[in-house]
Amino acid sequence: MDIDFILSPNFRVGRAGKKPIAFVFHTTEGDFDGALAWCLDPKSKVSYHYIIKKNGDVVQLVEDENTAWHAGKMKDATPYGELYAPNPNLLTLGLAFAGFASQGPNFEQMVALARLVKQLAAIHSIPLDRKHLLLHYDIRTDKVCPGPNFNLDALIFLAQLN
Repeated sequence: MDIDFILSPNFRVGRAGKKPIAFVFHTTEGDFDGALAWCLDPKSKVSYHYIIKKNGDVVQLVEDENTAWHAGKMKDATPYGELYAPNPNLLTLGLAFAGFASQGPNFEQMVALARLVKQLAAIHSIPLDRKHLLLHYDIRTDKVCPGPNFNLDALIFLAQLN
């Protein structure tokens, strides 16, 4: 899988001795260019490890071994989110699709996301199950991210295909 790399300044070097053991899925609530500009702005203090463009191209912003600032502080986390307390950023890879929560990812994004998840799960020994694939909503229930049209069951199914 070809992945472009554009370094965001918004990350912490390392993971405080931890390693990625789960994924958190996001929507950017805007187009790729706007999301990229936001993640490259030091004032935003926001980044993802990866963003998937509308055409399915993948851009990496933070190396896997570093801590991206994608999940935020926990707020009324679901039982899945609580597993990664107190700082889910240290234990997760943040993957976002360019677009809007109200729409969900398109076909190209879903296929690319499944391929990326499968590849990263193999590299980091992350199980492909609900406990290890989180919605941003699981961390902060005041968010709708990644939205009602994000089909996590379909993503898990696609990522498990050979």
